[in-house]
Amino acid sequence: MGDLVLHGEKRFTRGVTVGIVGVPTDEGVKRNGGRAGAKDAPDKIREEFYKRTPFVIGKEDSPSALGIFDFGNIRIGKTLEETHEKLTEVVHVLVSTGILPIVLGGGHDIAFPNFLGFSKGISAVGVINIDTHLDFRKPIPRRNSGTSFRQMLDHHMSPLAAMNLVQIGAQSFANAEDHYSELIERGATVFSLRDVREEGITKVMDLAYELSSASRDALYISFDVDVVRGSDAPGVSASLPTGLTAEEFLTAALFAGKRRKTKIIDIVEVNPKYDIEGKTCKLAALAMMYFLTGVANR
Repeated sequence: MGDLVLHGEKRFTRGVTVGIVGVPTDEGVKRNGGRAGAKDAPDKIREEFYKRTPFVIGKEDSPSALGIFDFGNIRIGKTLEETHEKLTEVVHVLVSTGILPIVLGGGHDIAFPNFLGFSKGISAVGVINIDTHLDFRKPIPRRNSGTSFRQMLDHHMSPLAAMNLVQIGAQSFANAEDHYSELIERGATVFSLRDVREEGITKVMDLAYELSSASRDALYISFDVDVVRGSDAPGVSASLPTGLTAEEFLTAALFAGKRRKTKIIDIVEVNPKYDIEGKTCKLAALAMMYFLTGVANR
């Protein structure tokens, strides 16, 4: 992939359909009381991504024919809010010109600016969050990695209705009861880890897609790698021994890529500082490959 992905202003062409953007900050994680280190993830994930080959064993078309451009990393501002403003503008420019962004965090706080940039000028959108945590905390006193999905719903004139917000992979003993109850009362859908175990990841993704994109043509899917069990993804900001398997996570990434309504994804909360033999960075890189394979087979 290192030979196929385009870099540098002079190599940018009209044929670019997918753009990679890194956000090397973990300020939002720190504000949320998580362990620092996610700021190093974008470049570490890229290292693994560029080692992958585009060869697909099976019936799917290879992603080798896609026009993929790596735009590099966002310049980090003096404050998290300033960084978010820059990211919002970059995402909006990419989406409005028909480029599908893959945004590499960094903390999950980047979901809110991703949402703002992606949804700007659109009257109604859908959102799927694949995550152990609901990230529905109130941004008091400041936004952080646990506030994004409340910010999306509470934003002035938000194009996201609660009925089009779906959470997948939420675990018991990792979330506040009042956050869960409020989401349900407002009309959002939460598929717990137990639901995934009982129904299977493919069926849950199908249901989530129907709910989030009903009467909507634009969908944002966020992949928080801490949704994966610690044995498969030890290098995250908040690890648990329970969670999705690596294979389920990759199945979800392939699913997201295949759906034409998916206009942006992010991969967040990878923390190389706590990784083991690069296992988590490799998983994130594979998620990119599975997603791109899905896009190539739309």
